[in-house]
Amino acid sequence: MYAGHLLALAVAIVGGVAAAPAFADGAPVYEGYDAFWKTLPDPVFGAADERPLDDPQSFQDHAFRAWGPIPADGARLAAGQHRVEILGPDITIDRRVFKFAHAKVFAGEVASEPGVDARLFVGARNVCVQGAAPSASGTAQRHVHVALVTDPFTRLARRYDLPSLFGSCLALTRAAAGGLRFPEGAYHATDGAAVDDGVDFRVWLLRGGAFSKTPRVLKLRFPEPGSVYRFQVSAP
Repeated sequence: MYAGHLLALAVAIVGGVAAAPAFADGAPVYEGYDAFWKTLPDPVFGAADERPLDDPQSFQDHAFRAWGPIPADGARLAAGQHRVEILGPDITIDRRVFKFAHAKVFAGEVASEPGVDARLFVGARNVCVQGAAPSASGTAQRHVHVALVTDPFTRLARRYDLPSLFGSCLALTRAAAGGLRFPEGAYHATDGAAVDDGVDFRVWLLRGGAFSKTPRVLKLRFPEPGSVYRFQVSAP
């Protein structure tokens, strides 16, 4: 798998697109995006960071979900304990509300509450919530809203809403020079083709509260055009 990731990094070159995708000998076929994201080095979140959410409850016409102990009225949680609540598009961490309206939002993304597939990841320095909107159907289910809160347990906490096409908290990685990397997906189709044959993921950097584009592009191609959850990494 690590060799597969090295190939992914090798294709991080901006340039012309070949008429047809080429694959390295023995390139793995990934069944789903999380399988690929888990091969990236320096991940922000791992499997051990995923937290079980309570079953959804209805509150103010929105699904309410939570993780962590409920503090007594007026009391604080014990040291090392935390509580995360999700209501509509907003996230509450240890009684501090992080509204979508006050977040730094990637261009084109809109407010969305995670549906029944909501997932929560809690690390020492970051909290991430992902999920497709409850109303999503068809191709819209490919958009998984990702809300990241950095430094969530400090006064420096800030929320960011990231690109949603095949989005995942597991796609976030740490940059060597500081900051976090995240992908922005766009469908790819060979000239003249009627069906998409892959996805190109432009890698962005989140650092100092700002988004900046990097030259890195991860090119994933579908062995069967239109089968979007089964893919290989394309060679340059």
